[in-house]
Amino acid sequence: MPVVMDGVTYRVRVKIGTLEQSFHIDDGDAAGTAISGADIRDIIGTYYDYSMEVEPDPQAPGDYDAFFWAISAPVDSHTITVPDRQGTMTYQAKVSAGRHQQKDRVGGMTRWTGLQVTFTATRPQRIPD
Repeated sequence: MPVVMDGVTYRVRVKIGTLEQSFHIDDGDAAGTAISGADIRDIIGTYYDYSMEVEPDPQAPGDYDAFFWAISAPVDSHTITVPDRQGTMTYQAKVSAGRHQQKDRVGGMTRWTGLQVTFTATRPQRIPD
């Protein structure tokens, strides 16, 4: 599966079994406990976050280097397209950290593996009706 970020398709491989979608439903300032003891929600919306492990595609090793450089850029957020239900979702997400390991060095080229990255939504993808 290639990765689409900021309108660029990177021919990298998302390692099978590592793509994870999570969600959190955040409340606003009016949430809390009423005098009666009832829990009062002030739902802002649902945020979907993704984590994955990315490896180079042997057919396009330069794409992995370009992806690592782009994802580690000091920017507020990225526009990403990720799988969602039976299609895809495109949204703004921030990246706070990532890491990968040097696998080996062959023919003067450094090969990397296991780039772990988490995309955190910058705003809710779903809001209450």
